Amino acid sequence: MKRILLMIFAMAAVPAVLTGCRTDYTKSAVERARSYALNNLKGLSDNQRNFIRYTQPEIYENIVYPRYVIPLNAGASHIEIDDVRRFPVSPEHDLMHSCVVWSPPDLGAKVVVVGEGERSMLFWDPYRVIVKRYDPGDKGLKSATQLASVFVRNNMQYLSTAELNRVRFDTPEAVYTRLPVDPEDMEPDTLSSWEEYQREKEKKTKVSYTQLSLMWPADDPLQCIVVTGFSKSGTFDGWKLRTAELMDVNKLNDARLTREEIDAIPKTVRARTLVFPSQKDPVRNPFDSPGNTKSPYGGTFRY
Repeated sequence: MKRILLMIFAMAAVPAVLTGCRTDYTKSAVERARSYALNNLKGLSDNQRNFIRYTQPEIYENIVYPRYVIPLNAGASHIEIDDVRRFPVSPEHDLMHSCVVWSPPDLGAKVVVVGEGERSMLFWDPYRVIVKRYDPGDKGLKSATQLASVFVRNNMQYLSTAELNRVRFDTPEAVYTRLPVDPEDMEPDTLSSWEEYQREKEKKTKVSYTQLSLMWPADDPLQCIVVTGFSKSGTFDGWKLRTAELMDVNKLNDARLTREEIDAIPKTVRARTLVFPSQKDPVRNPFDSPGNTKSPYGGTFRY
């Protein structure tokens, strides 16, 4: 009787163990990536090769396409879904573009082993190794360009279609200028108590503004589209738009600062960090749960 009870307990415990664990193939995938990098990379020092050989890498990943599944309780019935994007999925089997990455010392770049496999890195195999520098983009300039582009397209409707499309799609030239534009009325009229305190503090410390402009060529080669704003950082970080104008090229050229004047401007840039997606347990589609026939987002399916 005691033996029978032990067998029953063991049989009941097996499903609990199986459902509570999820196999992760990252370790074996990393070892394959390590061997691939050491076998195919030339020109590394012994110290850099040992770094790859003995240290843990980072994993950079992005989804290639999701794995869709048929609900187990659907049987042979036809499934009707109101939106293909709401089809039940199996995230742990998604096909992922996964890179195993090391940052060896004195290399100035990262060693990136590229491969594809499932999210758990099952079936992951390397097919390329590269030495790549990851340079963070200028987020301040990108944000200022988007703001200026929207402003021009909303407020300068007299521009031609070609000029508006140029402002929308082309990268502008960033220019340090001394145009006759006043930075004073940049702050909103209604300020909170904290903002009023900050403004008074800045007046006492004599915060200086730097004028920076974005320029797109106009259809007329003697004119250009110029959006001017100011920042306290000396760069486009924290830049605030002030005015936009269809301007003569000569006027803009006369207002450009010299290289010596630009170098003399104190510049404070917030530290930029590179953020990459990390491996996480995926959230399953609400449809792929027993008894769930209606998505909280409005989608439904019937079978």
